[in-house]
Amino acid sequence: MADRAQDASPRDPAAGELVAEVMGVRWSVPDGDFAVLDGVSDDGEPVVLVGALGHVREGESVAAGGGWRCHPRHGWQFTVERVRILEPVSDAAVAAYLESVKHIGPRGAALLVERYGAGEVLAAIDRDPEGVLRGVPGIGARRLGGAVQSWRDQRELRELRLFLDTHGVDAASAGRIARHFGAGSIARLQREPYVICELDGIGFATADALARALDTPRDAPDRLAAGVLHALDQAQADGHCHLPRPELTGRAARLLGGAVDVDDAIDRLAARGRVVVDDAGRVSEARLHAVEQRLAGHVRRLLDDAPALALRDVRRPTSGAFIPSDDQWRGVAQALEHRLSILTGGPGTGKSATMRTLVDLLKSHKKHARLCAPTGKAARRLSELTGVDATTIHRLLEWMPDEGFTRDAENPIEGCDVLIVDEASMLSVHLAEALLAAVGPRTHVLLVGDVDQLAPVGPGRVLEDLLELEHGGGAGAGAAAARTVPATRLTEVFRQAARSLIVRAAHAINAGELPDASAGLGDVRDFFLITRDGPQAIFTEVCELAATRLPSHYGLDPAADVQVLAPMHKGPLGIDALNAELRARLNPDGAPIAGTGLRVGDKVMQTRNSYEHDLFNGERGVLLHHDDQRDRVLFAGEDGRRVSLPVDALDTLRLAYAATVHKAQGSQARAIVVPVFRGHQIMLTRNLVYTAVTRAQEVCVVVGERSALALAVSRTDARRRYTRLAELVAAV
Repeated sequence: MADRAQDASPRDPAAGELVAEVMGVRWSVPDGDFAVLDGVSDDGEPVVLVGALGHVREGESVAAGGGWRCHPRHGWQFTVERVRILEPVSDAAVAAYLESVKHIGPRGAALLVERYGAGEVLAAIDRDPEGVLRGVPGIGARRLGGAVQSWRDQRELRELRLFLDTHGVDAASAGRIARHFGAGSIARLQREPYVICELDGIGFATADALARALDTPRDAPDRLAAGVLHALDQAQADGHCHLPRPELTGRAARLLGGAVDVDDAIDRLAARGRVVVDDAGRVSEARLHAVEQRLAGHVRRLLDDAPALALRDVRRPTSGAFIPSDDQWRGVAQALEHRLSILTGGPGTGKSATMRTLVDLLKSHKKHARLCAPTGKAARRLSELTGVDATTIHRLLEWMPDEGFTRDAENPIEGCDVLIVDEASMLSVHLAEALLAAVGPRTHVLLVGDVDQLAPVGPGRVLEDLLELEHGGGAGAGAAAARTVPATRLTEVFRQAARSLIVRAAHAINAGELPDASAGLGDVRDFFLITRDGPQAIFTEVCELAATRLPSHYGLDPAADVQVLAPMHKGPLGIDALNAELRARLNPDGAPIAGTGLRVGDKVMQTRNSYEHDLFNGERGVLLHHDDQRDRVLFAGEDGRRVSLPVDALDTLRLAYAATVHKAQGSQARAIVVPVFRGHQIMLTRNLVYTAVTRAQEVCVVVGERSALALAVSRTDARRRYTRLAELVAAV
């Protein structure tokens, strides 16, 4: 079967349905969903099935939906999108199924099929597993118990998968549910269908579909509880650490539909410890509540501790390539005098030069600084600007698959007198808590960032919350503001930076003013405004700039050096449409990677953390090579790393010729192109355009409707995040 001829096309390549008996598992991801199976169709045709089939066993029959594709090396394959388990029928399929049972083996399987017949043997074993299996050669008294238990487990798992399929659960979710809950869990799922919401990647909608198929009442307590928890989970995705109770009640009621008592569900969840309701009526998911509490404790510890650095004869530089201003030196001094401090400011105000001054000062006193940032591109840029190696926060904390961060309070970051964290505006409460937990008792921490950029992806707004405490703010009603966070705000744009139209445009946008692209004598003309009306005219101009004009004029690599940033994925000027056109122009001849929508040579971005492969959300790179014999792809990251990935891991990669502004946080490109269109008005804010413009290192071009740009700069991000960090830190 594995040597099936490439030119042996299926009888109907356009068919979307297929019934087949599985004769063997060619390859599968250990403890994963993806698998490649060999089978025989009901027409007697050899077939290869690929997809979320990790739960399917040899000898089983499946009714699959999907479509045919011709792999350049392995020939025709049926890509499965949905699958239903059927009973095995043929002698070969039944024998293959029996072989999967412990201790039966090929000889025993053949004997059982011959003795009872393919149509009766499974039922015979079900009626009397001990009696039937005792007659299999090689299964004696010692092995009988293991064989019987293996048979029962296999049958129960088959029944579970059939149960899930019958009740509308998709194949990939069914596989995860079966692996997690195991044999014998049908009764539990019938009682508690919403328990599957506990699994990553399986949300309320899947659980609700199962529950409704089981005739679970709309007002069942478990359904209401699952709806409340899902509403809180969605709020976390929006950046909130909690919701006011009335808002949570409204969100959950809309999700659940009908007249249901959501308040009672919240009270029951609080009694079970799943949510926390505070005296102000704010409702938090219990684990996130604990993370925010721990983060506040780490901050209080750093603010309350005496400084651990004792440097003698510290002198402010008065000569050399960089002489710090009063504010910049204050930032250095605060980092030395306090265990936690903040340095913030917009572009051109000298944050990087201030960090380098601090690093050089520490070196001269034989002290050690460690530098980190949330993304690989930001860490690489930080290294270039300071002359000191920098790393991502995940790598600093030494993430290990299945273990989490190995650096923590018991095993803190070593060799570090001062920890400098750049792009700190990107810190969610989860990442900030993990980082500060690993800060040792003699390490100072300097958070550096631009608070006017977009809020982080993930719950919280850590840098903004801590800046509220700069002058003792942030305490709740009646609470004493016992703590302040030492913070230096750099506001002066220095002469050389002020010549840059990018810098001037960014500050104008931040002030709510339209940027000016006109250059005066001595100015660096690196910012351009091109007015185009309507989506088609903007689309054409953006693609021409990114693919041809900017690379030609500035000597840039159009894939590596030019980045298009847009607010939304869908629509005529969305990321998807831009990526399709730019890929067609920049990588038209890239070899397709079968089973994916990607090609060799594509510029791609990781869309979620993949700890197994050491790739993190937002990392970009190029797919350099596809080894079709091993079905692996070589990913070349922007940070210089090379990572070999299995093809099935590519589902977390997306084309990145164009990306959202949110995904570009913490990174930069030599050239940035930004379409601005009224059709994106729901996303157009001052913070978004400011963040997009400040991603440009050498040139930024904004293309679009002047009215849309005016709308954007007139609106700050109105989505206030519900957080308590400032209040928790300030409390006595």
